[in-house]
Amino acid sequence: MLIFTTGAFLRPIKVVQDGQELWMWTVAEFIDDSFNDGEVFNPLEFSETEEGLWVECAGKIQYK
Repeated sequence: MLIFTTGAFLRPIKVVQDGQELWMWTVAEFIDDSFNDGEVFNPLEFSETEEGLWVECAGKIQYK
């Protein structure tokens, strides 16, 4: 299941926080530009590391 919000598709995921299972929305796909400190920055939607999320996407799927 996906829902659309301005500029992104969201997907529900289950997470465990402090031993409690919770459901939350996460970005599945960005549709429009994103910004970081007022500058256009189009991040990857998924990464194997937190640092990899800061790699700018060049319009293709990348995993860092």
